[in-house]
Amino acid sequence: MNSETRGQVRALISDFMEKWIADAIPAEELERIAQEGVSPSGLLTPFHDALVPGITLLGERSFSTRLGNLHEKIAAAIAEEVHADVKQPHDLSGAIPVLSREFITQRVDALEHRKVQPDAAYEREQIFGHFGNQVNAGTRIDLYIRTHDGEDHYFEIKSAKPNKGQCAEMKTRLLTALAIRRQDSTHTWWGVPYNPYGRGEYRWVYPLAFFDFEHEVMLGQSFWDFVGGAGAYEELLEVYREVGEEFADRLRELREQLIV
Repeated sequence: MNSETRGQVRALISDFMEKWIADAIPAEELERIAQEGVSPSGLLTPFHDALVPGITLLGERSFSTRLGNLHEKIAAAIAEEVHADVKQPHDLSGAIPVLSREFITQRVDALEHRKVQPDAAYEREQIFGHFGNQVNAGTRIDLYIRTHDGEDHYFEIKSAKPNKGQCAEMKTRLLTALAIRRQDSTHTWWGVPYNPYGRGEYRWVYPLAFFDFEHEVMLGQSFWDFVGGAGAYEELLEVYREVGEEFADRLRELREQLIV
């Protein structure tokens, strides 16, 4: 990342933290906790916080969802520095064969009920081979990247542990994008910002039922290094750590206010 992109990424992360802190615990609730020991929305978890200070904040339900949205914006900012064209999000529409529409519906259903195994090459071959009557179709993709080599890459970016419904939705969007484009230069991916299993093999059950990991998933470092070039993953972690240090004192103060 150059200095301008790095500054943009820092600003995105800082803005996220400011909004999350403001929304996580309203100031008036903190005041009531401090003065009366009363939390109207039921935020207090004394035994939890005794074991893991600050878990009330870190366990806030929308944190991971919001972080996923942040990753989309950061990916777009980083990609613009190294790729020919970037859009986030990207609306895609066009005519597709009726056969493709039916195939996508049946394929996602079969994957959901584990009647078939994920096979990106098979799905691609089927969609590229469809012909006949056409219908209009459209989808919104989280991130679109066109490389300088003329390749089009469409990414869905969700939580590292999506539920079954989210997996079905992502798969449908990606297959629809492939059906609309129908070009050899088109590639569709689930972009996963990090591997929750570290260096171990990914094993969250739902995505494994929907995605051919070898051919349609970019996980952790491979995702960020494609989006932003070699070294982007480690550099992004460094920026996150820097911003985290800036907010450490404020989070510590919030934790202390929650102790009653």
